[in-house]
Amino acid sequence: MDRVDQMLLLMQQQQQMMVTNMQQQQQMMATMMGAMAQNMGVPQPTPPGLTAPANNVSNLFERFQRYRPPTFAGTHRPEEAEYWLNRVTKLLRPLHCTEAESVELLSYLFEKEADLWWESVLRSIPEGHVWTWEEFEAHFNGKYLPQKYQHERENEFLRLQQGEMSVAQYENRFTELSRYIFEIIANEAIKMRRFTAGLRSGIRSKIYCVNIRTYAKLVEMSIRADRMRSGSPETVYS
Repeated sequence: MDRVDQMLLLMQQQQQMMVTNMQQQQQMMATMMGAMAQNMGVPQPTPPGLTAPANNVSNLFERFQRYRPPTFAGTHRPEEAEYWLNRVTKLLRPLHCTEAESVELLSYLFEKEADLWWESVLRSIPEGHVWTWEEFEAHFNGKYLPQKYQHERENEFLRLQQGEMSVAQYENRFTELSRYIFEIIANEAIKMRRFTAGLRSGIRSKIYCVNIRTYAKLVEMSIRADRMRSGSPETVYS
């Protein structure tokens, strides 16, 4: 090897060493910046080719579990399915999660037959689909709350009368059944007329004497009229 070749080889070795040193320095700098960012609470980017864990849903599920939500294995009794869905829906409210997160959290509660059913639903949905609560309810109700059951609840709502119930008890049942008649509960004026029509005549006659513009006020005045009828000193006109 002549002198020129030796010089060229030496230059190549020096250049390679410089590149290696620069790479090491860059790696050290990245490590230091990552440590500083972690200490400051700054979220780190996900390296290419990796998928970031679903920390938000994981944290939500841990919080959800603190409420001890009941699992659901499926049932042939619509009232049981309805009770379960109402109960877990109430437990979701303090979490303030999105509709898609709510659906995912509830899916973890399915067991046995219900879990098999849900897996079949997921297979029929395009991958990456973002669920809405309305879609989930439609699938759940279609499976566990048959049309016959829903029609029976609709008819019960339309025929509902206060009878021997207190106004508070009547209003609770009215609210429970009203979700089956969306057209009525979506229109406050119609909802108020239906509620008034089911009141006992003695209470209804007093309510007609008052100018009431909201459903909440209607319920309040009806309860006062009911108490006045039972001997309470309160007056419906106050």
